[in-house]
Amino acid sequence: MRAGVIVAPARLALSMVPKDSATGATPKSQDKASETVADTNARLKEENRKLRELKEYRSAQIAHFAHELRTPLTSILGFAEILLSQEKISDAQRNFCERIQNSAHQLQRSLNQLSDVARIDRAPDTDSWESGKD
Repeated sequence: MRAGVIVAPARLALSMVPKDSATGATPKSQDKASETVADTNARLKEENRKLRELKEYRSAQIAHFAHELRTPLTSILGFAEILLSQEKISDAQRNFCERIQNSAHQLQRSLNQLSDVARIDRAPDTDSWESGKD
């Protein structure tokens, strides 16, 4: 029975601490929980901001990369077309020029798709939760 005697004063002391009637939590624990939630929220907002910056940088780099490759590719396509328009080339030369032209067109399609991805990636977020807007 000694244990019951020790527990009773502890219960009495706990019952004297003011608690929120809805949650049963003490004001100190509520303040601490609110601070923890606020700190976590601030940290998440900062991480979201960094991720948005990284996304914008990646999109800009992809667009720049695609643009830089498109310039020499246009020259390759132009020269292949000039060579194919010549009447004095052999069948083997014509075959090689057609291969160059086909490969360049395939690369051009890939660059166009890459540019499309960058353009889509740059579009503003419509979901306010993901974009970090309140």
